[in-house]
Amino acid sequence: MNELDARVALTVARKFTPLALRNLFQRFGSAAGIVGAPKAELSKVPKVNREASGALAEVIRKGEHLREMESADKAGVRLVMLGEPEYPQLLTRIEDPPPLLYVRGTLHADDTLALAVVGGRSASYYGTAQASRFARDFATRRVTVVSGLARGIDTAAHRAALEAGGRTIAVVGSGLLDIYPPENDKFALQIAESGAVVSEFPLNTPGVARNFPQRNRLISGMSLGVLVVEATLKSGSLITARLAGEQGREVFALPGKVDSDLSEGPHALIREGAHLVTEPAHVYDELEMLKTLPQEAAPNSASRNGPQGLTSTEGALWNVLLPSDGLTPDELAGKTSLPVAQVAAGLLTLEMKRLAKQLPGKRFVRLEL
Repeated sequence: MNELDARVALTVARKFTPLALRNLFQRFGSAAGIVGAPKAELSKVPKVNREASGALAEVIRKGEHLREMESADKAGVRLVMLGEPEYPQLLTRIEDPPPLLYVRGTLHADDTLALAVVGGRSASYYGTAQASRFARDFATRRVTVVSGLARGIDTAAHRAALEAGGRTIAVVGSGLLDIYPPENDKFALQIAESGAVVSEFPLNTPGVARNFPQRNRLISGMSLGVLVVEATLKSGSLITARLAGEQGREVFALPGKVDSDLSEGPHALIREGAHLVTEPAHVYDELEMLKTLPQEAAPNSASRNGPQGLTSTEGALWNVLLPSDGLTPDELAGKTSLPVAQVAAGLLTLEMKRLAKQLPGKRFVRLEL
């Protein structure tokens, strides 16, 4: 059996933990060597459970690894082995890198300049706005944005990176033919057009809870640092942050409101020594290789005086609207000295131009471009 066939068989067997695979490769030198080893020898390797060798033999007997490779080829999914040039260099430095990655899209050498943006699925508008702000700035400096394609913060970070014309990599906790969450299936294809969607799980693996802690080590492992934006104390984002610290990566946390559950995670990380950041520049200050990267203008970006072509009413509203905390029309009328009816009309045109957004409670925020 050749090396690629053997690595696919090990993956499809689903009985070998990342640490077990590491120990097996150290003992036998290659996947082909592992597959060819006697069952009794496999069982002697630390972290290898008794069922693993039998499951591997059954996969090979049934030809499941060959069908997996055929399915990957038909779906346009590439199989990238640890040791090949395309394999992410940062990931090779962690304790237990996957011997095989499933990749839709492309991985570049420039992806060594990567930062992860992660956070809770039930994010507030503040959280998604801030995740977008940081991811957008990273992308304009040609830093690859890594995240997990989850609802909330992850999706906001991926989307902002794409909108800024940058690269983003989604590391998923499911197989690439069973994307989780399912509503991001088409978005994953969009990410793959200019970046990559990556998994270490077989193609049709569902996105079950036990997969995500394992997935999280890849998010941190592929990044120079991890930024946590809004997360409860039980959020998987804190697992990613802990793994980042163990892998020697920098950990950053964005503070939030002290009475919000979504702030408890970042605040706990800050107490434990994570870097408190409120601006992208704070991240660059901690990473020497990012300090001198030039910033490129994002598509359709606004000047410091606001977007071009605004009416006087729209400009006055733009200047007082905030990106996170919503203001009511009455509050805006007080701040601009404009009649409420004129404020309402101005807000409507700003919404049509996608420069403002109405939140619940008829509160309006400015949309950053």
